[in-house]
Amino acid sequence: MLARLFLEKDSRLGKSKTYSLYLAKEDVTDFEDVFTETAKDRIKAGDVTLSDTDDLGEAASVFVFENVPKHPTWFSDVTGVFDGIPAIKNKSSCAVVVFRHVDRVFVTTFAHGWQYIDDTKIESDFGLRVAINSLDDSKVRRIDRSNLGEAIKGVSQSAFQRDLQAFGIDEALDLVRRISGRIEDDDFANSVSGATALKITREMTLAELPEVAEEALTRSQSTDYQSSGFYIIDKVRPILDRVVLAELDAKAVEIISDGADNFELSMPGWSEEDVVYYGLKGPGLRDRFPDLLMSHYRNALGEKIGDLDVETIARKHGVFAEFNNDSAVKKRWSIKKALVGSVVHNGGLYAISEGDWFRLDQQFKTDIDAAFGALKQDWATPPLMIVKKVSEDGKKTGFESELSYNQRCAVKYGQVCLDQEMLMVPASPHGKFEACDLLDIANKRLIHVKKSSRQSSVLSHFFKQGSNSARILKTIPEARDALVKKVGDLTDAATAKALEDALGDSMDGWTVEFHIVDAPRKNGEFMIPFFSRITLRDEARMLKGMSFDVCLRFIPTPSA
Repeated sequence: MLARLFLEKDSRLGKSKTYSLYLAKEDVTDFEDVFTETAKDRIKAGDVTLSDTDDLGEAASVFVFENVPKHPTWFSDVTGVFDGIPAIKNKSSCAVVVFRHVDRVFVTTFAHGWQYIDDTKIESDFGLRVAINSLDDSKVRRIDRSNLGEAIKGVSQSAFQRDLQAFGIDEALDLVRRISGRIEDDDFANSVSGATALKITREMTLAELPEVAEEALTRSQSTDYQSSGFYIIDKVRPILDRVVLAELDAKAVEIISDGADNFELSMPGWSEEDVVYYGLKGPGLRDRFPDLLMSHYRNALGEKIGDLDVETIARKHGVFAEFNNDSAVKKRWSIKKALVGSVVHNGGLYAISEGDWFRLDQQFKTDIDAAFGALKQDWATPPLMIVKKVSEDGKKTGFESELSYNQRCAVKYGQVCLDQEMLMVPASPHGKFEACDLLDIANKRLIHVKKSSRQSSVLSHFFKQGSNSARILKTIPEARDALVKKVGDLTDAATAKALEDALGDSMDGWTVEFHIVDAPRKNGEFMIPFFSRITLRDEARMLKGMSFDVCLRFIPTPSA
């Protein structure tokens, strides 16, 4: 009997367990500082069971939060139909263990105890950094990520361990927020999942957690990951620390108030429809404009610009857009969500896009800017200007639609307008695609046109769309045949024959051009959001690999 009990006890001790481990910031020394105000109020009121020990690290405390018993959420549904159901109540309790070890404060939670942790007191990327210094980049099981270029958030996972690149991780635009995998030939853990917290699975007891925490701290400070595929994490990093976020928001307000040109305004998200006009919303902000500029906002504020604060740009003031359709629906965003630009803060370079802040690697930004500069080209002669239109009541001003502008360009320059002309090609990925907006047969140019360079996700989609259409035309003969037929239907047989000859069998000597209609920035230069510059560089690389030339040109909007 004693032998059996001993074996059962030993088996329990050797069972794999999973703990979530948080690292408090260095300036946190008091255990209660890691809690939210709600949790502190409960602790102060004596509504939390507290116990201390010296048997876990240098010192430790457990905080047990008990809740009032309640019926399960499904209880009313079931009892509304069935009789004789016992009055079941659940008492949802949780615990938070805080301990000090190697001069740092660590936290582990049980049940929903994580809800009581103040995330401003926690290192925001501790778990992620431990994971990338523990996992083999060729044996990853799951990645949670968001794509800046297309504003897509998603999870990639595999039943088997895979190479990091097999998940489709882009060199820059895919931001890794959590990464998970198994660890082989390492006593540290069987598997880890890292984000803010480190979720670690191995054979251990709670009493052994301080030793694990010490090793995790060492790994979080390592730079070994920089020689693996995980180096991409340093290129662009999302800022999750609320203290840093507050400092960056305040810095942005200061810059806007001072009149510096770090930021411009944009319309977050993207729409296939043209914007008729933009407007500003908020107390005293009533003007409407054909384009969206920071100067409009500053002028509208007038002398009140000195009163600007974070609360105002985040919640009180905003922009809206009315689209070229019959619904008369306006889309609205806060000024903060409309900001695009970058700042230097405490020696680091940060960029904001659609309301989110990111830290940029300086050399990476330099390389992206250089690639953008190399692709941008001036005009030999001034381009055709877009036409500004005013509503009948004189209250609204906007620009003509992209289709209208493209049609005028086609007439003026002897090009073929293919805007909104879809080519049906069953062999292409989706069965149909748009070749370009303007086709310049004589000069072998596929021209894509977009109004405004302020929307990061719109431009990223724009560049990818242009790259994709060129790839289809280059690699699928049926696509070239469909283009020749479409041009013949829109023009005449002679033009179609000229196109057929110009395309040839491999489209040698063709150029993909991106034309953007926009106003220059305050310094007179034309610019697009940083994350769109990344997409442009990557798509240009792919196009050049297919022997296309690539360039970007700006068409200035008429002055007011």
